[in-house]
Amino acid sequence: MDNKEILKQIGLTDNEAEVYLILLNSKEALASDIAKKTRISRPHVYDILNKLVERGLVSYIVKNNKKYFKPINPEKLVDYLKEKEILLESIIPNLNELYQPLKNKPQIRVLEGSEGLKTILNDILKNAREILVFGASDRVRNYLPEYFVNRYLKEREKKNIIAKQLYSEGTGLLKSKVSIFKRLPKEFASPSTTLIYANKVIIWIWSETPITLEIESEEVVKSYKNHFELMWRAVKN
Repeated sequence: MDNKEILKQIGLTDNEAEVYLILLNSKEALASDIAKKTRISRPHVYDILNKLVERGLVSYIVKNNKKYFKPINPEKLVDYLKEKEILLESIIPNLNELYQPLKNKPQIRVLEGSEGLKTILNDILKNAREILVFGASDRVRNYLPEYFVNRYLKEREKKNIIAKQLYSEGTGLLKSKVSIFKRLPKEFASPSTTLIYANKVIIWIWSETPITLEIESEEVVKSYKNHFELMWRAVKN
């Protein structure tokens, strides 16, 4: 993932990321110079620069009645993210009051793409004490950045979240100090992976765009756990 894509991931628009990177390379520039480099109209460039100034990522000085824009130290991006996180945390209690899931009824949602995978991995770190896995594999690496997967594994080890994993012969694995694996014959290979933890069953379907099916139900979890434990005891390796 290049610098522009990462800046977009943290909340900048495509044009904001492009203009900020140009300023980092130029040290300072007139809006007209940026317009020429980006082929964005000058009025629109001014709007983008004003947004970046509001975000605290760009400043300006006036020389000879001309406004020169300059980038703020990139470390400000970390502060920018922390400010967003603090703002979000401040409204979580209010949002939780609005969010009242139906009781005694399974809650099901479908997530598409890599963000769904990230959501589940982050939820595991937050809520899981143990994970049971059918169809374990390392296919998540095909959809997520290496740094994200490695951070997840490191945090799982730190929190001692044990994962008991059943995998089919010949499958690549996400190995860690807190993972226990048992091998199944090749005929048990599957295009999906099922995870059981806390009060959730997660099914990852490894299509071109990954699909995450999340089922939140104590009854469903109990059924899947019983099935897993039966298979776990039956496998001797």
